[in-house]
Amino acid sequence: MKKIILILISIVFSFAITILKPYKFYRYDYYISKIAFNKKLLVVGLENGTILINNFKTNKNLDKIILPKIHDFMGDLIAMPIYSIDISPDGNNIFILAQGEDAKREMYIYNLKNKKLTHIYETKDTLMKARYINNNHIFIALLSDEVELFNLKQKKFLYRTQVGNYVFSTYAINENKTKAVIGDESGSIKIVDIKTGKKLAKIEGFNKDKTISLDFVKNYIINGSSDKRVAIYDVINKNEVLTLTANFLPYASAISPDLKTFAIQFDEKNNIKVFDMNKKPLFLLKGHQMPLIDMKYINKNTIISYSPSEIIIWKIKGE
Repeated sequence: MKKIILILISIVFSFAITILKPYKFYRYDYYISKIAFNKKLLVVGLENGTILINNFKTNKNLDKIILPKIHDFMGDLIAMPIYSIDISPDGNNIFILAQGEDAKREMYIYNLKNKKLTHIYETKDTLMKARYINNNHIFIALLSDEVELFNLKQKKFLYRTQVGNYVFSTYAINENKTKAVIGDESGSIKIVDIKTGKKLAKIEGFNKDKTISLDFVKNYIINGSSDKRVAIYDVINKNEVLTLTANFLPYASAISPDLKTFAIQFDEKNNIKVFDMNKKPLFLLKGHQMPLIDMKYINKNTIISYSPSEIIIWKIKGE
C-alpha cells in the first residue's frame, strides 16, 4: 500500500506545474486592436483610432499617431478600425492598415523622424493583415484567401496569389521573411514563397477546423484551430511533430526560438500554458482578463502576449 501511495505521489509531482504572474503588465484607456514591437519600440493601436509609440522597456510614451475619423452607416464619425501595424526593419517607419470610408482599406506610413503620417494607397479589396518583408515591401493577405506583395516605392502590387478556397484567418512569417504560412477556415495550412507568391506546400492532418493562431519558427509551425486542437508541424518533412487538445479555443500560440517549448492559450480563464516538446506542462501564466489576440516569444525565456484589455510580458525562466 505504501508503495502505491509513493508511486501516486511521484506521478503528481512529475506533472507539477509552476504558476507564474506577469513580469510586466500594461493597460490603456481604450481596448487594444493590434501591437507591433522591436528591441526599442512597442507600438500599440487602440480602438479609438490612436496609435501609441512607446519605449519597449519602460512603456514610456514617445509619440502618438491619431488616424482620421470615418463615417459609419448612420453618418456619425467613428474611429478607424486598425487591421495591422508594423515597424520597418530599419526602425524608421510604421506601416498602418486600417478601414476607411465605405469599408475601403487604407494604407499609411508614419515616419518616426519627421513625425509625418502619409496616406499611400486605398482599395476596395478586403486586405486583412500586413507585415514588412523589407523596408520597401509589404506582404498582405486578403479575406478571400489570397496573398499579395506590395511595393511601397512604386505603390503597386507585384503579384496576387490564390492560396486556398476558404475565408482567410491569419498568417505567420518565418524569421528571415522568405516564407509565410497561411491559415483559413479549412484547418489546413499553406506555405507560400513570399518573393514570388508561389504556393510551396499544403500541410493538413490533426487540425480540422478554422485556424485561429499560428507561429512559424525555423522549420516548425504551430497551428491552433477552433476545434481546440493544437498541432506542431515540421515544414521540411510535412508531418506532425506533436498534437494536443486545449481546454478552450487556442486564440494564441507560439514556439520558442530554440524549439524547446511552446505556449498556447489553454483554458476559458485566459491562462497560458507552456509545454516542452514532449507535451509536459511546465508553466501556467495567469493574468489575462480577456481572450488573447496574439502571443510571441521575445527570446527563449520571455513571452509577450496581449488581449484587448492588456499587454503582458512573462519571464518563464531566470535569465
